[in-house]
Amino acid sequence: MKTFEEGKWLYGDSWERFPINDGEVWQAGKNVIAVKDLTNLTQLDFFGIPHFDMSYIDPPWNTGNINSFYTKAGFSEKKEFESFIEKLITLISIHSPRINYLEMGSQNLDFVMDLIISLNGIVTNVWKIKYYQKHPCFLVRYTFEAPSIIDFDFTGIDDDYTPRFAMQFELNVNSVLDLCTGRGLTGRTAHSLGKTFFGTELNKRRLACLIDYYNQQGLTIQKL
Repeated sequence: MKTFEEGKWLYGDSWERFPINDGEVWQAGKNVIAVKDLTNLTQLDFFGIPHFDMSYIDPPWNTGNINSFYTKAGFSEKKEFESFIEKLITLISIHSPRINYLEMGSQNLDFVMDLIISLNGIVTNVWKIKYYQKHPCFLVRYTFEAPSIIDFDFTGIDDDYTPRFAMQFELNVNSVLDLCTGRGLTGRTAHSLGKTFFGTELNKRRLACLIDYYNQQGLTIQKL
């Protein structure tokens, strides 16, 4: 199967079965997902609820990563890391103030933590974790409310598994937000744990992979 066509990565054939388009909002069971460029968002009212219990996000870690994702989605415009991540964390401060997780590489870790603090947030924990089972990165836990304690140490755990542990060990989490959904690790994990997922993704073909998963789980799929 081809993986690249007319400047866009295809990510399999899920989109041919579930052709969600730019700007659209779809529902899968109770889960709500949308193709959105978060840099153009000022609020998240299209989800139908004002606040979420928790966010778990693995955003692009630098300007090169961001522009690679835009290119793969078929966009030629260029973005800067600083403005992108500021918009993301600002949206989180409004819509998910209680408890949040963010994965980040070492290059911009200090910038991200300083940004959270500048937006009146509190960094409660930073763990050194892994991706692809061997490469080091960091998991930042932060809040915009009174800080709480989590009785779990993420040190050394691969990021295939960190979303699951975060959702399992945080208390009173029913709704989970991800503004960089990708192909849906956070969304799949939330569903497997009986939680409701709300997510945005720039690339419609990547997001269709998550819709395909929800369909395989027997959820009713509909465009809102």
